Amino acid sequence: MDKKIYEAVSNRADGECEVCHRSGNLELHHILRRKVPATVSNCIMLCYEHHRGTYGVHGKEGHELDFKLKLELQKKYTENYPTMDLKTLMGGRFYW
Repeated sequence: MDKKIYEAVSNRADGECEVCHRSGNLELHHILRRKVPATVSNCIMLCYEHHRGTYGVHGKEGHELDFKLKLELQKKYTENYPTMDLKTLMGGRFYW
């Protein structure tokens, strides 16, 4: 992980989980799988509960949150990079 990306995502989060806005121990999450290069857009700071908790993106019941984050990223990419290949930006998958 590039230190600059980590710092930029951490600064954007301003010490709060980017899902629930709780402060505390935050963890960096790659919205797209790690095979896709890490970017500030592709990463998010999450509290333990939203990262590894039961309903967190890596939790037993976390599929819904994981899908929601991917869908939001796809929408952001579509709006901000209309001339780029969306499938490439999304690591080879679409989330509709």
